This record gives sequence, structure tokens and C-alpha cells, in this order.
Amino acid sequence: MKFKLRTLFIILISLATIAPVCVLSGGDTSIHGGEVDLTDGALVEVIGENAEIRVRRVTTNTLRWDATLNNAEYVDFYTQSLTGAPVNHHVISATTSAGGATTANSVIEIELPVGTQLVVRTTNRPIVIDSVTVTSASLTTSDGKISVVNSSGNFDLSTTNSEVTVQGLIGHVNVATTNAHVWFDGVVSEGTNSISTTNGDIAVRLRNGSDVTVSGSTHNGDVTVNAGKDGVIKDGDTATLEHLFGSGSASLNITNGPGAIHINPNTIAVFDGDG
Repeated sequence: MKFKLRTLFIILISLATIAPVCVLSGGDTSIHGGEVDLTDGALVEVIGENAEIRVRRVTTNTLRWDATLNNAEYVDFYTQSLTGAPVNHHVISATTSAGGATTANSVIEIELPVGTQLVVRTTNRPIVIDSVTVTSASLTTSDGKISVVNSSGNFDLSTTNSEVTVQGLIGHVNVATTNAHVWFDGVVSEGTNSISTTNGDIAVRLRNGSDVTVSGSTHNGDVTVNAGKDGVIKDGDTATLEHLFGSGSASLNITNGPGAIHINPNTIAVFDGDG
């Protein structure tokens, strides 16, 4: 009898010892990582649902990714090279299966080589771009913020009900959102560019090197240029503007309403720390 009790006691101690290990290993969170060598100008396509996408620059030709999948039983994850090595089209995908729409989510972190083409499509989560150089980038989400910092290339940014922040961009830009602010700071010197939102403010700071004609319109919102009213025409609740920066070889069209438009304001809250 004493032998049986002693055996049972040892078993209980053993179970208590290994239980924390089982918890730490986590049953429903999985982590995936990998890398692949790319050709110059390769296309990198990232497809997500309920997935936050974070992209930063790497100086080699090697694309690297790390994906953390929460409630992984509901996340279908795969990567695929559509051409031989070195690769000129690579896909990273984390989509949500039925039943996981409200609980499953992912974070995909990517190190992106210079000069690639980037396409990101996700939902309900943000897209964060930091210090990349691309030939083109198409970034689309819904109900998620988009942030692009210290980057260059041609950027098309689209979301809904969420803020778009662009700081230190050199290149072509198109921004579209709804019910949220757009903050832009950078150099615009070529092509046809646009920024649009509704029910939010648009603030644009054009850095030295910009060469652009800025036009825009809004209703039920204040409009300023260089903190004043030069180039602003008010007609009832509608205001239009036209502003020349440099010789005006590029164009930037801004549409809003209701909401404010500020070109080269003294401060931009998100950049300067003002409320």
C-alpha cells in the first residue's frame, strides 16, 4: 500500500513539473520563418486576412519572413515561389478559415530587398512599411492603419475607416481612405498623385525637391496654404485651392469632405507631437 501511495505521489510531482512546459509551448500559436533569393525587380506578394504586415529594408537580395499565427488552427499559411531560383515572383499567404474570423490573427514580418515590386492585400489589421526602396508598392487593407516611413518608390495606399501616415517619402503616391485623417510628408516631383478621404483632415508637407502643382477641394472644412489663405477660394461651404511648388511639373490632387485640408502647415500633429 505504501509503495502504491509513493508511486502515485511521484507521478503527481512529475505532472506538476511538466505542466508549465506544455503551457509555454502554446497549442494554438505557431511561428514560421524562411528566406529565398530574389532576382532584381522581383515581385513579392503578401496576402492576408486579419494579418498585420510589417516590412523593412534589407541590403541583400534575400527576402526573409517571420510569421506568428495566433489561433493557428484557423489560419491557412503557405509560401510559394512561382519561378525557379533566383525567384522573380514569391507569394506569402496567411488567410483565415471559417470560424476564425473574430479570433484568429497573424503578424507577418518581412525583410525586403531593394528594387522589388511589393503587393500587400490584407484585412482588419495595419500595414507598416519602414525604410524600403521599391519600384512599386500596392498596399491595401480595410479597417487598418497604413504607415510608410523613410521610403522611396511609387506607392498606392488604400484602406477604410483608418488613418494613413506617410513620412519621409520620395516618389509617386496615391492615398485613399474614409472616415480618417491622412498625414503626408515627403517629396513629390513626378507623375499624377492623389490623396482623398472623408470625415477627416488632410495635412501635406512638401519637402525641398518637390516640383508639383497642388489642387484640391473640400466642403465643411478649413483650407490653408502655408498657414494662410493664398490660392484658396471659398464658395459657401465649399473651398478649393491651387498651389505651385517649384515649376509644378507633377500634379497632386486632394479631395475631402467634410474635413480640412492644410498644405505646408506650421505643424503636423502626428509628426511634431502636437495635439
